Amino acid sequence: MNVFRYLSAALVVALGLSSCGDENSMIGSSIVDTNMEIVVDSSFQKLITVESIPNDSVVGRTITQLIGRISIPGYGKLETDFLTQFMPAAAFDTVGVDRLDSLVLYLNYNADSFTGDSLAPMQLSVFPLEKQLKSPIYSSIDPADYYNAQGMPVALKSYNASYLGLPDSLIKLGYKAIRVKLPDEMADRFYQKYKADPSIFSSPSRFAQFFPGLYVKTSYGSGCVVNVQNSVMNLHYTKTTVINDKDSTYAAAQTLMAVTPEISTGNHIKLEVDPTIQSEIAAGQVYLMAPAGLNVLMHFPTRQIVADFEQAVGDGGSTIQGLINSLILHVPLKEIANNSYGLEPPQFLLFVRKSELQKFFEEKELADNVRSFYAEYNSTTRSYSFTGLRTFLNDVIEKKRQGTEITDADEEIVLVPVSVYSETVSSGSSYYYYSYSEQEVVTDIVPYISAPSIALIDADNIKLQLTYSRQTKK
Repeated sequence: MNVFRYLSAALVVALGLSSCGDENSMIGSSIVDTNMEIVVDSSFQKLITVESIPNDSVVGRTITQLIGRISIPGYGKLETDFLTQFMPAAAFDTVGVDRLDSLVLYLNYNADSFTGDSLAPMQLSVFPLEKQLKSPIYSSIDPADYYNAQGMPVALKSYNASYLGLPDSLIKLGYKAIRVKLPDEMADRFYQKYKADPSIFSSPSRFAQFFPGLYVKTSYGSGCVVNVQNSVMNLHYTKTTVINDKDSTYAAAQTLMAVTPEISTGNHIKLEVDPTIQSEIAAGQVYLMAPAGLNVLMHFPTRQIVADFEQAVGDGGSTIQGLINSLILHVPLKEIANNSYGLEPPQFLLFVRKSELQKFFEEKELADNVRSFYAEYNSTTRSYSFTGLRTFLNDVIEKKRQGTEITDADEEIVLVPVSVYSETVSSGSSYYYYSYSEQEVVTDIVPYISAPSIALIDADNIKLQLTYSRQTKK
């Protein structure tokens, strides 16, 4: 433990004022008789223990959809597909439509949004769902509960992730689509249903009763996993309209439906952890893996921190004798020797009680910086730093003072790979002058499924530092 003592600025001012004030005043003397100490205590980190625990069933809380199959040495075998409902368009173009040409599912992804060999030949198959998806959807979902596993797919599509063969105009856009043609009768079914009863398309819940959705399955190939960021279903048709008193016939297209945050969608993920990693974990190494791989369970010494702090500052009663300035957890990583694919650590980690993890995702919570926190990966220091845990400790202490004892649940913390989404919020105001500001606001925190990811925790060098102020009388 390191202790730093200093004479506060307020004390210096008080010493100057006490010689000029009322001789009977006790204010000056009470401050003079007080020392303020800043205590920096790093002794608790030796009480921290960590271990890898399975994270094989994560909540589907993202419109990101993974499709593919890959085997990565030093990581494992990953196979992914997805089940999804769709948000329908509120209105269809029906005026002057001569012919429905095709219904196409577009699975759009960015140029670098895949893992593995871009030339690996892959194939996906598409099946219609036979009943509505239950919510929440977990990655351990059994697709056979929702589609006819003995039936034939309504579409097959061979593809690879490469940009070879694409025209320059599309390459410059920076994204590619897996284009899957769906049956003509499906296009006619949607179109005729809209003409007969447009209200079916007025809400995703009503539409799901008519069309539960699709299961997109990896049916052939290995070597590539694609991160699909945007899925839409477009209707291509021929339309006639009158231009300058003459009939004009042309090809048109409309987005009939899309995958959006409002509907139910979920990734079905199967990850077999590499036997080498399993052996290292059995020997005491601590790994994080995603998607749906491994979390880290941490024994966090909450009881001991609170006990030592209260002993140092008094009984914790109504008279404030101490103030927690900061509580910082620093989690470093080790280099991974066998990482030929260059897999990166998860971009963010979530710090939350194990007992509250399921509720956090199912109820779409955000980190409140009291019971849950997140930290971004620092590639320079190769670490995650949770710098705001002071409020976690203050919350525990306050509840203890109100009669709620610290339990094992307060010491069982999980570190979970997550993706954090935010948006820039602008504000401006004027009265005598105009002011303008922008602020990044977190809008969503979801389990990390963007790509295969792995990290090796440097358990021996985890740091936990408590800093507090203590007021004592001379």
